[in-house]
Amino acid sequence: MLLLLGVLLLGNYLREYSYATVPHPGETADEYGFAWAGLSLIEKGIPESWTTLGNIYPKIESKIINVDNLYDKNVIRIPFTMVEPWFEKPPLFPLLIGGYSYLKNARLYAQTSTGIIRRPMLKIAILTSILIFWLASRWYGYGVGLLSVFLYSIIPTFVISSRLAISENGYTPLYLASLISIDYFLANKKRIYLIISALLAGIGILVKIPAVVIMISLIFILLKRVRLKNNLRNILLISIVGFSGFLLFAVYGYFLGWGTFVKVFLTQNRYFYGAGSESFFSVLVQSKVAIKNLTDGWILLGWMAAFYIAVTEWKNNRGGTILSICLFSYLIVFLYFGNEAYGWYRFPFFPFLAIALAKVFKELWEKRNLYVFTILSLLPFGTGFQRIFGQLGFQPIVIYFRLAILFLALLFFVRLVTKGRWINRVERVAMVLVFSLLVYISIREIIFLNYDHWFFVT
Repeated sequence: MLLLLGVLLLGNYLREYSYATVPHPGETADEYGFAWAGLSLIEKGIPESWTTLGNIYPKIESKIINVDNLYDKNVIRIPFTMVEPWFEKPPLFPLLIGGYSYLKNARLYAQTSTGIIRRPMLKIAILTSILIFWLASRWYGYGVGLLSVFLYSIIPTFVISSRLAISENGYTPLYLASLISIDYFLANKKRIYLIISALLAGIGILVKIPAVVIMISLIFILLKRVRLKNNLRNILLISIVGFSGFLLFAVYGYFLGWGTFVKVFLTQNRYFYGAGSESFFSVLVQSKVAIKNLTDGWILLGWMAAFYIAVTEWKNNRGGTILSICLFSYLIVFLYFGNEAYGWYRFPFFPFLAIALAKVFKELWEKRNLYVFTILSLLPFGTGFQRIFGQLGFQPIVIYFRLAILFLALLFFVRLVTKGRWINRVERVAMVLVFSLLVYISIREIIFLNYDHWFFVT
């Protein structure tokens, strides 16, 4: 457990570094929107926040709210269109962010700076990390569990994304906890675990509607792992409890303004979020944080690992089956809601990509497959090194890069002509060195991405 504690402390340190300024304050005003909705709910019982939906609300007012000095930095920034009662998101996550702001003595909207509203996300990220360890350990053992949470704690896209006060970061731990609970149910058939999973699915919908993925995943898992004739009661329970989240949101809307609630719901169903036919391609090869691209080879490598697991473990491994179901389930939700344009809709993929990476790395280690491991490592090495040092910065080490390639080629030749134990040890040492280099570059990249450097991220 000391190793796990060390990994959690490292991850927390990297997330805390520049957390209030990277991503830039105001890069996504949704963070403020959640805080304002929660703060107004607490203070006057009616949610108020900004919108882009236009004149469907009964009360609309343009306001200049100089939170984080946004209007000092950009004097032509347009005012916030503030409305009430605001119904564009369920109330649970706004209450979390607004409640924390209230406890930190924020009473005015301009006081809800990113230094305050992102603070609870750092704690939620620790919880998410623990749940990743727990889930991966149940599926694949302690080693993969520890490596999963380690990767989740040092991969730049994962670390920087987890700082944002965005509702996807709020329901991701609920998703993971529901999977742990359903896994216990499948193992010992105690109904309490099924009920816990169903409750978590319902709560998730009160965080954000796309958290319906929790309910979808649980149903798919039961259909795959349990015979249908023994399963109908279980699926019915999850469906009823899960949909209760929708019902409670509707009751909330009924008491605060049913006509406005229905208008918002219907308008959002027609709202254009920017997804196109190439959205799946974009998910694979373009990592995003908020609205900015953050080119990160780790993400493509994670998807490659996930596809490998889906192909090789679908029928013969519980972990591979459930991991594949979860990725497919959220992909359905992601594509249905058409939300490719914004980076935060990708966040729920990240824990599963971390687990897939850890599992594949373990398999490569056990098979001493240095050559595939090294080739795959070029993806995160290339994007990380390029961001930190640039093309000119690579020139002084080109000779070492070429020597490393020649060394690997020689090692490969020796492996073809001999089977001595010494070559096994050399390969293992080389794999450790390559992985250590990846870790160093990833951590260095996170530290590199401060307020000033974030302007130039692509």
